[in-house]
Amino acid sequence: MKVVDQGVDYDFGTDGYQWFYPYKDNFLIIVNDDLYTKQTFWDNNRTAIFYLIENDIWPNGKLVDKPLLEVLISSSGIPVSPIEKVDEILYYLKKSSDFLGHFISIREDWDYNRGFLRRIGLKYDDELISLINESKVKGWINEKETQPAYIAISLTLDGWERASKISKSSDSKIAFVAMSFDPEMVQIYSEWIEPAISESGFKPHIVLDQHPASDVTINDAIISGIKKANFTIADFTHHKAGVYFEAGYALGKGQKVIYTCREDQIGTAHFDTRNYQHLVWKDGEDLKKKLVDKIEVFIKS
Repeated sequence: MKVVDQGVDYDFGTDGYQWFYPYKDNFLIIVNDDLYTKQTFWDNNRTAIFYLIENDIWPNGKLVDKPLLEVLISSSGIPVSPIEKVDEILYYLKKSSDFLGHFISIREDWDYNRGFLRRIGLKYDDELISLINESKVKGWINEKETQPAYIAISLTLDGWERASKISKSSDSKIAFVAMSFDPEMVQIYSEWIEPAISESGFKPHIVLDQHPASDVTINDAIISGIKKANFTIADFTHHKAGVYFEAGYALGKGQKVIYTCREDQIGTAHFDTRNYQHLVWKDGEDLKKKLVDKIEVFIKS
């Protein structure tokens, strides 16, 4: 598995293969035996995997298998089209800028910032150059080249305005999903939840349950995902603390939240959510039908 093989010592544990991602402090990656052998899969999805890790979407220190990684890749808002990639650049610049006109370095001593490319979801320097040039033509980005080997970019006022609109959810086609990603729920998501969202005309965006206690701060990936979404689906099966966080944050932002829970788990739902109507489901087929109906009535009407 070469995607993070940068001279870092391996630590082969009993629960899959473990090693530290070399570009982030104390970031432990664990994958099961089956995923470890998928060299072609890793090579084909290298850029997407880097995006997940750099944007704090990959579950630090938790076991990942191939079905879960496929869900992460398909449902984490990884930019695909040139417009999506431009917006990712603008959004990142806004989030990283202390003020209008704050320049962010993207090339030093002729070397482009690899961390910047990984975070944006880009593979090639030429692609970054093209996207920046087009953004300059649109009036969204200023470029400062103090000398040929060094380049920095910043948002213009128009670029700042566009980046701000990316965060607004009223016209978004994104449905944010918070849920437990135990293996059984990964299958439920892949076969029933994702199709329900897609068939309703929205694009799913997921986050893993990474919050072990109620006092853990919601990370940037969750905040940005919820901000970009039109609505949130929160499934409380297994009652993961992270799901309560995400549902509460979305509700606090004034966003519509669809609460769901498997019927054998609803009896132990936390009192904070019992006042909200839940879609109680018995199996994946039942959940999909109820989600489609709820989205049609609660979100689209």
